[in-house]
Amino acid sequence: MSETDYYQDFDYLLPNDLSFGNEVQEAPYQPVAGGGEGQAGNNNFSNTTQNDITIALSGSGASGNSGKLQKKSGPKRSRTKIEENDDDNDDDNDDDQKKAKRRKQIAAASRMSRARRKRELEDLRDENERLRDERSQFLSKISELQLKVEMLREQGSSDMRVENELLRAQLEEHKRFVSCFKQLSEGAPTAVNARHAIYKQGVETAQAQVLGLISQSQAGNWSQATVPLDAELPYQNFSVFYKFKNEFDKNKASLDGAKPPKTRERLNVRVDVLFPGIDATAVSEFFWNSFSDSGTHLRLFGVKGVEVTPLTDDMPDKDTKMLYYRERWEDRKDQDCVFLCNRKRKNLALSTLALPHSNTGKPPVGKVSAVAMALSTTQHSAAPEYDNTSRITSMFIQGAVIWNAVADCRLCVVFSFPDDVKLKGINCHEDVINREDGSLTYKFCEILRQYRRALSDRI
Repeated sequence: MSETDYYQDFDYLLPNDLSFGNEVQEAPYQPVAGGGEGQAGNNNFSNTTQNDITIALSGSGASGNSGKLQKKSGPKRSRTKIEENDDDNDDDNDDDQKKAKRRKQIAAASRMSRARRKRELEDLRDENERLRDERSQFLSKISELQLKVEMLREQGSSDMRVENELLRAQLEEHKRFVSCFKQLSEGAPTAVNARHAIYKQGVETAQAQVLGLISQSQAGNWSQATVPLDAELPYQNFSVFYKFKNEFDKNKASLDGAKPPKTRERLNVRVDVLFPGIDATAVSEFFWNSFSDSGTHLRLFGVKGVEVTPLTDDMPDKDTKMLYYRERWEDRKDQDCVFLCNRKRKNLALSTLALPHSNTGKPPVGKVSAVAMALSTTQHSAAPEYDNTSRITSMFIQGAVIWNAVADCRLCVVFSFPDDVKLKGINCHEDVINREDGSLTYKFCEILRQYRRALSDRI
């Protein structure tokens, strides 16, 4: 049998319900009767034609026909490519629409961002213009004060550099108050926030003045006070430095300029002491509580009729408080004032805390964590004013810096008051320093002894 006869009879060997895949490959071949020619044909079929049959069967199964061998499936494949091209076109159209929508969103966001930046720029320009006007006003005020200082210098007044610094500090305090008040009048979120802003500016000024006094004691040629031999002060490493200076009295200034401006005298005092074996935290707590304790005032100064009342006004934090101080007199009007107190922990250079007259050797290096306290009179409060009371308006400053020195405690106290501030505890400068010999008065030594006893009772 020829090879052609094998191909013609091949349909007879495959049933119509023959499955695809492995069954086609596993179906045995049954040759027709014949001699070696059929055997040769069988071998030829198995080596040559079986692959073609498998391809034909696979093509037939993909097209959905089950009994006929199809050598070509061209028309079906052409339709599939067209459909795939249509799907690709639809996908491209969807991508274009998404990209167009995204571009519109980006453009809208860009417009909104440009509008916001434009509004911010306009606000900054308005704020800059306001600050320019404010700066020009304060510069003119500083020029006026400088002229007055020059007049004092021509009259022979001393220490004009420190006086000028004090005037600038007072002007800066007024500037900050006016700025905060303006923010309030222009519409702050709440009145409480506005008051807190004013108080924070006040305590920053008080802290700066306390640290400024310590710095001035090192560079301002302060004198060291002597202690009477029979004073018996219970302190170790005790030293007191002081300085009298004249300053411009703005409350008695001449408006027409025909008369020379009035001056008054101010006393600055610095006290340094060492407490061996005592932690600085205990000393700082006692010093902080003594500000607002009427009993401590009575014990330290030995006077009656002094009332110290914490005001109920909201404070910005627990380390800031406002005190109403009032002295009741029988033979004259009472006098009162308002103190603003604050404490802060700061990292200070040891060189800034060095004693005066100690710059001959190598200055100390490094920093120390210290508690800085400040108390100063303020006019920025809601405390009521009474008809039978005279309000103290002059600047009274008191403060302290307390820190640990190994296992001991160091205390540096400074205070400053003009001669027109006359309190029951300290009525004049002569209650602190004897002008004749530069020694501490017995009255001030007694105050220092009572302070040490009160500290021992608390610790």
